[in-house]
This record gives sequence, C-alpha cells and structure tokens, in this order.
Amino acid sequence: MPLPDTSVKYFSSDMPGAPVLSGTAGALIAVLDACLVNGFGSVTVDSLSVEDGIATAIVSAGHGLAMVGNTGPVILVEGATPAWLNGEWRVASVGSATTLTFAVEGVADGAASGAITVRRAPAGWAKPFSGTNKAVYARTEPDTTAMVLRVDDTPAQYPTLIMYESMTDVDTGAGSSTPQYTVKSAAANTTGRPWRIVADGYAVYWFIKYDAGTWYGNGLFGDPIKANSTDAYFCMLIASTSASANTSVLHNFGSSNGGEICRSHTQVGGAVPAGHYASALQTTRVGSGGMGNYPNPVDNNLLASPILVFAGGYYRGVRPGMCSPLHDGNPPDGTIVDNVIINAAPRTVLAQYMIIASNKCVAIMDLTGPWR
Repeated sequence: MPLPDTSVKYFSSDMPGAPVLSGTAGALIAVLDACLVNGFGSVTVDSLSVEDGIATAIVSAGHGLAMVGNTGPVILVEGATPAWLNGEWRVASVGSATTLTFAVEGVADGAASGAITVRRAPAGWAKPFSGTNKAVYARTEPDTTAMVLRVDDTPAQYPTLIMYESMTDVDTGAGSSTPQYTVKSAAANTTGRPWRIVADGYAVYWFIKYDAGTWYGNGLFGDPIKANSTDAYFCMLIASTSASANTSVLHNFGSSNGGEICRSHTQVGGAVPAGHYASALQTTRVGSGGMGNYPNPVDNNLLASPILVFAGGYYRGVRPGMCSPLHDGNPPDGTIVDNVIINAAPRTVLAQYMIIASNKCVAIMDLTGPWR
C-alpha cells in the first residue's frame, strides 16, 4: 500500500510554535519563513520504534500535533538512526498528547536511536536572498517555473509583493509583475492576528483575519496546474493592487479580474492579467451564489467546482488545491469535511472564508493532496 502523500502542508496561527502575525515590520516574513522554509514546533522525541511498517513516537513533553479530520499533519523527523526514518512523514494517528504514529517504508522493526526531533514540516521552499524586512522565496521542485516572490515587509500593515522571473539579490531582478499588496493587520501594533497558510512545493495560499470584522486578507503565489506542460511562464501572483485594501481579488471570477500571470501563452512579453471561472452556478465570486446551503439535502454531500484559469481569452490550467463550493456562502469558515472526492480520491477539506458579508465568499481547500 503506498504511503500517504506529504506534498500539501497546512499551517495556522493556533498551532503550537507558530509565529505571531501582527501589524509590525517583518511579521509576515517570520510566518512565511516558518511555513515555507523552516517548519516550526520542534520537540525532542523520547522514543521512536517501528513495528510492521508503523512508527510510534513518544514525546513526554507533548508533541503539539493534531489530526485535521482524517488527515494528519506532515512532520519532519531528524537525528534518527536508522537514517531511513529521517525525512517527511504524514501522521496517521494521534493517540494522545504524547504519542503519535506514522506509516514508514523500508525500515526494519526495532527501536531507533539518536537525538531525535520532530517538527511540523515546511513546504520545501528556499529563501535565496534576504535583507532587513525583505525576502525572496523560491520553489525547489525541479519542474516548477523559475519565478520567485519578493516580499518587502517594511510597512507595518501592507507588505509589497512582486513576482520576478529572476533575481540576483534581494533588490534586483528581471521580468517583474505589477507590485501587489497584502494586509497583515488593521492597526500598526503588536496585536496577533489569526492566519492560515496552505501550500505545496509549487504554490502557496495565505488567509489573514486582519481584524475582528468581516474580511480576510488573502492571496496566492505559484504555479497552477498547467494545461500544457511546456508552459514555462505559467506562474501567478494574486493579491491586491492597493496598499490599503483589506482583501485581494482571489475570490473574483471574470475574464481579467484575478491578479497576473508571468507571461502570456506565447511565452513572450511581460505579465498579463489572469481570469478565473468555475461552475455556471457561481458567476462572480468563489463560493457566492449557487444551489443553497451545505450539505446538499439529496445526498448529504459537499459539492464543489474546480476553478479554471484563463489569460487573453485562453484556458491555461486550473487553480491548485482550491475549489469553489456550489453552496451559497457555505459551509461556515473553518469547517472540516472528510471524504470529499477530488481527482477520484477522498480528501479532507477546509472551508475558508475570504469575505464575510452579505455576499459571503468561501473557498474549499484540499488539505490532503496531492494537488497535481
């Protein structure tokens, strides 16, 4: 039986060891570093043993990990002998606050030795350049596009985001997108704001509850699922064009209302506007409008549609890891639903609000993967 996929990582501000996001310079970079590059919540393992392909770890101080529905977090094991135990694994069960299990492969039965640690695994990105409250993030998967994300987190509330085709240092690059922005906090202070990040090795989504009101700051950077595998410039940045807006255009449908793609399908020129569409039931916004409340009373299911990406009137691919529910503004934010069929396989999904107002916008995020 194949091991569970570990490519999709889910992070939130309420997880032990998660950095605090606030209206202060550098706070967003701290969160992105933890989720994309370093991981967080490292603990020392007291014992680790394998029996019949199942590893059991005991952490007397508490591991701080929890299942999300049927899906376990992805952990990074380090310092173990035999070395086959080191690396990423998806937790299969959390027996208690001090015990967890995960399936392994190629590891003989027995107890491991060494100074073993476990932490929440990062998404596997790199940070090739950095400066004071500035960072450049790059994907490391061999088949990603070459684009990178530059974050200038100097402003207390609205960091600047730019997609570059290449960079030689934290301030110098070629082939840039239009500057975009995201919101960290409604106020320039140290008050912590709730956040969620979902990522794989190709793309990252962020959702920031910047105040106690009705909007979520949000955005996307990375590669969609390509319609043509040779589309070398199909990378997107979706945030806000305003350094004072409290959400992005991630929730919008339309021919050119969805951020930018690095280049057109011709592979020449500069960044071009992106458009997105889902089911005909939802013509303007993700998860707004549709067939009525969740669940569908006929089969008691959550129904959702893929989100297609267009540019210049041409279909380029599919937004990864996110679907649009066919229920008007439902299910509620934070709802976890197991066994939703995506790409012919059961997944655990998260309902993520982007707008909470008269026209609620809710996205369905695949937490199990793989997205591709």
